[in-house]
Amino acid sequence: MKTYSRLIITALAGVAMTFGLSAYGQGTTENDFFNENGEIPSNLPTSYDMADLTPIEFVNPRADDIYWQKVVYRVIDLREKMNYPLYYPLEVVDGRESFFNILFKLVNEKKVPAFRFSFETEKFTKDNLIDFEEDVLKKFEIIYKTKTNATTKVKTFEVEDADIPNAEVIKYYLKEVWFFDKNSSTFNVKIISICPVLVTDRGVGTQSFALFWIPFDNLRPYLVQREVMITDHNNGLRMSYDDLFIKRRFSSNIYKESNLQNRMLLDYNATPEDVKREQQRIKQDILNEEQDLWEY
Repeated sequence: MKTYSRLIITALAGVAMTFGLSAYGQGTTENDFFNENGEIPSNLPTSYDMADLTPIEFVNPRADDIYWQKVVYRVIDLREKMNYPLYYPLEVVDGRESFFNILFKLVNEKKVPAFRFSFETEKFTKDNLIDFEEDVLKKFEIIYKTKTNATTKVKTFEVEDADIPNAEVIKYYLKEVWFFDKNSSTFNVKIISICPVLVTDRGVGTQSFALFWIPFDNLRPYLVQREVMITDHNNGLRMSYDDLFIKRRFSSNIYKESNLQNRMLLDYNATPEDVKREQQRIKQDILNEEQDLWEY
């Protein structure tokens, strides 16, 4: 009798399970598994919608209010640990992508202007704009597809993420100006422009290619909407790329300051030790200038 009862219970359970699976299958579609981004989250939420964020505006001072200023050029080496957030991830992960990945797409889509690089001076003029296809895609043998709008005849270039040379861009040149605004009695620094540097071996040894200058103010509206992970210790601690630069969360070395002869540090310093001493002198001059402004 007990065996018979167990068989009845088992049979009823099987019917119930079959009915449940059938009902589940009828009321559930494949889309019910995924969120609005077409994915199933694999971790806790760490970010928020940044699409509507705009950068903090900094009012440019009047020329009459600039009591003192110093133009400085820096190199940001992504092999330094503090600069890892600009280099990684090499592939898009968790909605994050490397700084160069962002720059490459913005220039390709003509959302920001890019100008030919020169160590002598920067020319942000129409006649100095780069030809993205000739100066970047073809020059560095990047795989791409070309599409031409039938109406406007405007060409666009499609490049797969895997073909963007993220790993080879390991440096950035940065131009900034330190200044004292007597109107607001503040000592400030403003980033003027930034240039990615591609380091590669093209059969004749390792070579560095400065790709293009991008005015930083043109980048900021896009950088404020892209987040960056700044530490391994707390994966939820993130900021925008704009915050990273404005708060100066990067390491860099000076390679040039504004001077009458327009020389770089390497032009008048014979050894690495001499260069380091000159870099330290420039840093100290800026620091001293700020402190001297407040002496009575």
